[in-house]
Amino acid sequence: MIRAIKGTRDILPPESKLWSQVEATAREVFELYGFSEIRTPIFESTELFSRGVGQDTDIVSKELYTFEDRDDQSLTLRPEGTAPVVRATLEHHLHQELQILKLFYLGPMFRRERPQKGRYRQFHQIGAEVLGSDNPAIEAEVLEMLDLFLKKIGIQDFDLLVNSIGCSKCRPAYLEVLSRAIQEKAASFCVDCQRRMQTNPLRVLDCKVPACQPMIDSLPSISDFLDEECRAHFQKFLFYLESRGIPFKVVPRLVRGLDYYTRTTFEITSQALGAQNTLIGGGRYDGLAEALGGAPTKGFGFALGLERILLVLQQAKLEQQEF
Repeated sequence: MIRAIKGTRDILPPESKLWSQVEATAREVFELYGFSEIRTPIFESTELFSRGVGQDTDIVSKELYTFEDRDDQSLTLRPEGTAPVVRATLEHHLHQELQILKLFYLGPMFRRERPQKGRYRQFHQIGAEVLGSDNPAIEAEVLEMLDLFLKKIGIQDFDLLVNSIGCSKCRPAYLEVLSRAIQEKAASFCVDCQRRMQTNPLRVLDCKVPACQPMIDSLPSISDFLDEECRAHFQKFLFYLESRGIPFKVVPRLVRGLDYYTRTTFEITSQALGAQNTLIGGGRYDGLAEALGGAPTKGFGFALGLERILLVLQQAKLEQQEF
């Protein structure tokens, strides 16, 4: 009998109804904040992800589903949604129509990861992007929107973790110090960290292997290396969160695993998921449009994993409630 491919799953009733409810709530809340839906192709030019996400990231180096079509063009099933949205924005000149462009998307993504709880090789994301502004008030507004969305679908117990990873001006000095500190303990890190320390030592901070955590906790903090502009941007961001009544925790070693992030990064986590506890992740990516060949365009966004959201809802036995 033919079965579903490893790392994929069928979404059956009554679970499919809950999926539809969550998606409908996302549309309702995001549109309330001025976002419009965009739909991009499931496969794109491989170059989009190698240039946008980063050639040395785990996603590009190990996890892409890539193939050549009959015209010998290298194509890749999309592993994430931000680079395609920015590509579409540049291609169709959407950013020229409005000073600030707000877009959201829903759909399947593909990464050849090791299947585990709440993580599949075909998985589904809901994400949103704000293009055209580097105002930290925009960042706080997006997080207010996420706070409303999560509470509206019935998830009350979650934590917002925030950090600034600096910019291209102040980050090099930190990377030099960080690299030296990691090299001193290289033998104690996992194999992936030993590879990351050669390509981008910042990604070592994103390691989830329990044995690496004591070493990571002892590494230098980027907070001590932020320049005046990045520090001021982050402090304004925190002020706007406080003024909106959004609780948060500053985590100096919080980074994101993709190359395009700069300055503000964040994660929303839930203890209901155990060790792999991230529900939503995102941040600022002011250099992504340039990396894709476009004009400089400020950007901020996030993606949430639908499978993980549904896992929290199911564990809390909220599927019978209407929201």
